[in-house]
Amino acid sequence: MSSLTTGHFLSFLLPVLKEKREEAVFKSRENTENAWMVASFGDLARHVAYSSAHWHHTLSAAGVVQKQVVGVWLTGRKYEDVVNIMGVSAAGFIPQLFSVVFPNPEVIWDLLSASGAKAMIFDAQFSTQCVSAPVPVFPAVLFPAFDSKSDDIINIAITSPTDTALIVHSSGTTSGSPRLIPLRHAWVFAMMDFKFPGALKQGNFDGADVTNTIGSLAHVGSFMAFVSAVYAGFTTVQTSSMNMPIAELLDLIKTCGLNRVALYAPFLSRYIKDAQNDPAVLSALQSCRQILHTGVSLNAEDENWAYENGLPITSMYGTSETAPLMTSVIGSSPADRLLRIIPGSTAKMVPYAPMNDGSGPDASRLLEVVLPPGENDSPHPSLFGKDNLYHTGDLFEEMEPGLYAFRGRSGDWLKTLGGFCDTKSIEDNVRKTCADLVNDVVVLGTNRPCPVLFAESLTEIADEAEKLALAKELIKRTAAFNQRLFLYERIENPKHIRVLPKGTLPRTKEKGNIRRNATEEQFSSVLDVMCAQ
Repeated sequence: MSSLTTGHFLSFLLPVLKEKREEAVFKSRENTENAWMVASFGDLARHVAYSSAHWHHTLSAAGVVQKQVVGVWLTGRKYEDVVNIMGVSAAGFIPQLFSVVFPNPEVIWDLLSASGAKAMIFDAQFSTQCVSAPVPVFPAVLFPAFDSKSDDIINIAITSPTDTALIVHSSGTTSGSPRLIPLRHAWVFAMMDFKFPGALKQGNFDGADVTNTIGSLAHVGSFMAFVSAVYAGFTTVQTSSMNMPIAELLDLIKTCGLNRVALYAPFLSRYIKDAQNDPAVLSALQSCRQILHTGVSLNAEDENWAYENGLPITSMYGTSETAPLMTSVIGSSPADRLLRIIPGSTAKMVPYAPMNDGSGPDASRLLEVVLPPGENDSPHPSLFGKDNLYHTGDLFEEMEPGLYAFRGRSGDWLKTLGGFCDTKSIEDNVRKTCADLVNDVVVLGTNRPCPVLFAESLTEIADEAEKLALAKELIKRTAAFNQRLFLYERIENPKHIRVLPKGTLPRTKEKGNIRRNATEEQFSSVLDVMCAQ
């Protein structure tokens, strides 16, 4: 692992920006169908230099001092967004990232207060909401300002590797609000230095590596991936959405040379279905250097077909707090499909210690991935438990020495495509607001596109119209609570609620608690249908 001898993570980009100044670092499609905005590494250096100078002057004039937090509420759909974030950071402030997944400004105001933010930078799309912001607000800088004839010398603030570089947020809410996740400069460097290449730079190839955005550039995953791609010398191509149509993917492979594809597993499943029926799609996917999927597990049928047909797929496991921790490798053997800890990471496996009420998964062979403190890739000290370890809550089974299969999450958190859902909080709210309607409820959807609610009716209901009416009433009564959740946590579609007779769901013998995993297994085919709607 490279030695972390200086403080700011952006300082490690300077040699790459200089060496590759003429090569493309970012491409995005402009309004016309076949026109592209192309920024070179040299352009990025020049634009960040301008951004840093602008924000140093603007924020300092407003009384904000270095190492104070500045909210950054952007769409993540523009190249200028990463330039604004990098400029704020280079100027010595701590960006707190917000994107379009935060639909409720009141939640943002609460999070700004929690972090002690002194100002906020916003995209024009959010200008109306920002009228009520609790801190001074400033519009993000856009072209043509960035395209001025500034030099490419980025004045980077002096900082320590242990200082906070950015503040992001948990991918799930607890009682209606995400948790703050501070990221240290050393942590970001670990992502750049060995985690990103360990996950997405497998195999030796000649020529440029070209990857894609996997979501909003104002979100922790995509922003970290972009910064790491710059450090690795990659070109990043912006997609229209995480769920881009297959025609767009084929065009990016053909037109932009996309060869290291990163996407969420449900979307890869759709492309695999396309490849099964279209030789051109199959050929394009086979031509890639690597196809990394993450978020949730790829279903076994699609995974088998991909390996049998020569698709260079790999799986990556990580969290907002840890960045990538584990990866599979390109290959054709069964062992290649299994996850292994990325070389350089200090993550380790410890025996899982579940609650003894029988509601959790069978713990006889399960391991939890944890991290120790004091290392470059350690999460922020504020996130550690009393045992001096950071617990991910994610469980694995060792299939071969050092090789693991994902086996779900412990406790009350559920992992879906969008992120993590605090099932207990959602369930408790339904019980509170709908006590006269339901006997008990459970939120399900592990490794599926969305959460769903199974509700035992307090009274006997056999008619489908009555079940639908009950589902709509549950949605109506929980609407206020839902407004504070991320969009992917909300259960607002009646088709995502299944009404059942009282006593239907499997329970523990001792306490009578609903067994989430057993319910997932018993109603697996039902969940397939519900989550597809």
